[in-house]
Amino acid sequence: MLLHVADVDILLSSYNPHICILTGVGAGIKKNFTFPNYHVIAQTGTNSFGGVIILHHQNIKCKITDKEPNFILIEILLSKESIYIGGIYVPPKSLPPFRLLSKHLNKTCYIFGDINAKHTEWQCKRNNQSGIHLQNWLDETGNELIIPHKPTSKRSDSIIDFGITNNAAGWTSEVLNEGTSDHYPILFQSSISIDEKLFFRITNWKLFTFFLSAIYEYWLSIVYNIDEQTFFNLFSAFLASLWDRCSTFEHSANYRPPWPPHLVMMAKSVNRAR
Repeated sequence: MLLHVADVDILLSSYNPHICILTGVGAGIKKNFTFPNYHVIAQTGTNSFGGVIILHHQNIKCKITDKEPNFILIEILLSKESIYIGGIYVPPKSLPPFRLLSKHLNKTCYIFGDINAKHTEWQCKRNNQSGIHLQNWLDETGNELIIPHKPTSKRSDSIIDFGITNNAAGWTSEVLNEGTSDHYPILFQSSISIDEKLFFRITNWKLFTFFLSAIYEYWLSIVYNIDEQTFFNLFSAFLASLWDRCSTFEHSANYRPPWPPHLVMMAKSVNRAR
């Protein structure tokens, strides 16, 4: 996690998720990370690579309902019901915590994370013990997986990051070819309306442009002193952070769609004729 904070910042800025789940955060769990417009919930793990962090947007009403090593469950409060979102990390060569999963999957609950379980049922080339036990448990309980259609691990070409629920209908997933972690980030989407008070971003582009013009000489001074990829990563992270800090989020009730270009031209013509 210490090495991938910029990745998280870019993903939050690019996709504006309601919930972001980080697993295998390791020593980063002890740091007080902050991300604009998000609240951070952290839980330690059982080894040096363990731990889970859930980031939820500040406009979402939720509360923590369960925390154990490598596991967090939050309840999201909707207008008529609640749904539960969990983050989990299962260390390699360990079995998924079936007692914990069974405890919560009897309600509207979706648990996502790095499960480290491989099985040919979800397009892995081979099975491991964790995958065999998980598939048997799924067959016995009727629970389902929300499975990406591409490998999620950069090292093993396997799908080991996914969601577990009792009803996967309506969910989609997309593996994003982004970031510097050894796992690809995954964008999960559903038709569930998280909050009636949806939000949208308003960016002060004048402030954004002013800040860029004020410091562009700094970037010109370093562009030839570091390699291309390092510069690209640094500058991308900077732009994402600047965009966040020049933006606010407003409720959708305040949204006013921009005029189409032909109306803008018409208004300008009328103003000139006055």
